[in-house]
Amino acid sequence: MKLSQLRSFLSVAEHGSIRAAARALGMSQPAVTQAMRELELSVDAPLLQRGTAGVELTVYGRSLVRRASVIQREMERAVAEIEEIRDGSSGLISIAISTAVAFEILPKAFAAFRARFPHVEVRFNEASIPHTLPRILDGTVDFMVAHMLPGSLADWEVKRLYRTAMVAVARAGHPILDAANTDRFAEWEWLLPYDDESAPELVRQLFAQKRIAPPTQVVRCTSTAIGLKLVGASDLVGVFVDTMTREEFPHYGLVKVPLCDPLAALDVSVISRPGSVLSPAAQNFLDCLRHEAAMKGNAYHP
Repeated sequence: MKLSQLRSFLSVAEHGSIRAAARALGMSQPAVTQAMRELELSVDAPLLQRGTAGVELTVYGRSLVRRASVIQREMERAVAEIEEIRDGSSGLISIAISTAVAFEILPKAFAAFRARFPHVEVRFNEASIPHTLPRILDGTVDFMVAHMLPGSLADWEVKRLYRTAMVAVARAGHPILDAANTDRFAEWEWLLPYDDESAPELVRQLFAQKRIAPPTQVVRCTSTAIGLKLVGASDLVGVFVDTMTREEFPHYGLVKVPLCDPLAALDVSVISRPGSVLSPAAQNFLDCLRHEAAMKGNAYHP
């Protein structure tokens, strides 16, 4: 049983004659007759019989016409859904994104995406390089947007959106804000945004470039929200991206450490599976992120 046969059959049932059905379908009459013969052979039952006003449905034909109508509608819906998925206006996307990036460019990027593609299902995940990479490999996550060290993850597809500096911050009134020099900075307990995989190199880059002795006591924290709250409510000295200065730092009562110029720069990059091709919906969302990054004055570098 073929869809083309069912389409011919439904047309014959609707018009009451093979000739009228052929005309409506833009087919020849012999072609429609052949389709009816093949359909009857496939179901092993007569579907049409001659009546006083043309052809009529047999009891088998009346049974099939109800099912065929449903099948045709479902096939039409399936084709329409495939077209929507193909042009990115439907489907499901799953994106891992770091909190810091989300604070800066995600809200407007999402609003722009949702205005254009209201029917795409979107899932957001907290980006963590060690935990997210396996999910990109198995297809659970389409791509990740996160801060990373320049030149790392050489075996992955990495495209930089923009570059941002890391800065040292402390709560308002913290003694480190009144320090005359940086010699004793290492004596304070620091909170650093790293995981086990990137920790050694990140610590080296953060402090070596400014000739500041690395801290001896460190709290590791991969959650930006947790880190901001802790540093704002304790004597921890935190390291966060400079792009949070205007909106997030004042909210948590944080102030840049004045003697600390921006520390090492990190890339905000899109990370995906090597050799993979994003779905149209995922690509459309990435385009919105790129546009918002550009609007912030951060040029995208492919």
